Amino acid sequence: MARRPVKRLQAPDEKPAVPIERDMARLARFRSREGVLSLYLDFAAAGGERRQPAAAFVHALKTLDTPNLAPKQRARLREEQAAVEDFARNKFALQGRSVILFSSQRRGLWDLFQLQAPVRPLARFAERPAVAQLASILDEYERYLVVLIDKEEARLISVYMGQAEPRAHISDEYPGRNKRGGWAQARYSHHRDAHLHRHVLHVTEALLDELRRQPFDKLLVGGPDEARSALMHVLPRPLRTRIAGSFLGELFLSDAQVVERVRGEEEKAEHESQASLVNDVLDAAGAGGLATQGWEETLQALAEGRVHELVLVEGRTRKGRACTNGHAVIASLRTCPFCAAPLEVVADLAEWAAERAFDTGASVRTASSTAGKALVARGGGVGAVLRY
Repeated sequence: MARRPVKRLQAPDEKPAVPIERDMARLARFRSREGVLSLYLDFAAAGGERRQPAAAFVHALKTLDTPNLAPKQRARLREEQAAVEDFARNKFALQGRSVILFSSQRRGLWDLFQLQAPVRPLARFAERPAVAQLASILDEYERYLVVLIDKEEARLISVYMGQAEPRAHISDEYPGRNKRGGWAQARYSHHRDAHLHRHVLHVTEALLDELRRQPFDKLLVGGPDEARSALMHVLPRPLRTRIAGSFLGELFLSDAQVVERVRGEEEKAEHESQASLVNDVLDAAGAGGLATQGWEETLQALAEGRVHELVLVEGRTRKGRACTNGHAVIASLRTCPFCAAPLEVVADLAEWAAERAFDTGASVRTASSTAGKALVARGGGVGAVLRY
């Protein structure tokens, strides 16, 4: 019997953009002496900001702390503020839980992302985008593909950063029940099993096609026991190694229910990964291995380009002084002990450390306050895995 074609589903054009690793890499490299405005806005579900989002933009712009700007930079900031306020009042439509905006009008930079995840409110105007928090978000979220399957149909739904995107619908015929018994019943049962087998192979082909079209990190399988088990049994290695779990569920779960199911898996997996990383860093640092704990030791390693993976605990930072050539100290010195250049006050050393990590090809991981509790106690909320 000929199978029915896979129905590929198109995402709506008006769907808000979410950041991907390519955006992160581009923004981490971006520099502009004209200045870059970075905004992170959180629109809590019950907050009044959702009714007046433009007011949230205006309020955030007023919180900018820019006492040391030169007159030319201050003029550029006014241009950025005017452009953002005009956009917020006349063109912006809130479609997410939070907004991230990077703007440098003179350099043609305008990146707007809307997420269904919370962010820590931030407003900054500097020579480069404030990307430490964005790196943390990208580290936390992976792309999941959820397949909901029964004996006749299957749905593929991509979930990324709290947004569900239907990707495909697969449909195959499955014979109904036969009331006859004996030999005829056994043969008919075998016939039904063959149909189910063809169906799960058809779904597997669609999954592999989706992996090529839009690569995903994790696969979550839902549906009645028999269909779910049949699919799991035939999955090839590229799909089997991505399985994050399976669950008993209906074929036509809502997008919100699918997202909630993925959120539970994400939180569990991310907490385990963060706790393991923190323990590895502390164990290696304590044994004198290739790891650091604490601000002084970690920033020194960053300045020397020895950091392979920077580990920050969410919400933990401190003030310090930074050399314009990339060195950093925390003591109240006025000149850099490495190159004698003047040191500038840095209000957020976590952001500075993340930027330095990007400059030296290191990755950045962020641990939650719970998973990173031991790193806060022993290292002030920062550590690193070293290259050498």
